Amino acid sequence: MSVFTEYIDWVASQDAQYRTVLPITDTEADDLVAGRLSPHRAGALGHGRRHLQSDWPSDAEEPSVYWDSGVFEVREGH
Repeated sequence: MSVFTEYIDWVASQDAQYRTVLPITDTEADDLVAGRLSPHRAGALGHGRRHLQSDWPSDAEEPSVYWDSGVFEVREGH
């Protein structure tokens, strides 16, 4: 599962970008597709698992990419 988040910088056009990639099982993928697992609750699948994280805040020259673990937040944009 891949979650991409971008925060739009309306002033300087330096949008912060974040990506989380979490390996999931076939059953979890089926649950997401079938609507039995809400995408907003999918971050809970990170509990006890490692995921690849890419963080590129608006003030950074390049992203930092690292392995992380645990639950992560999935939020709808606004």
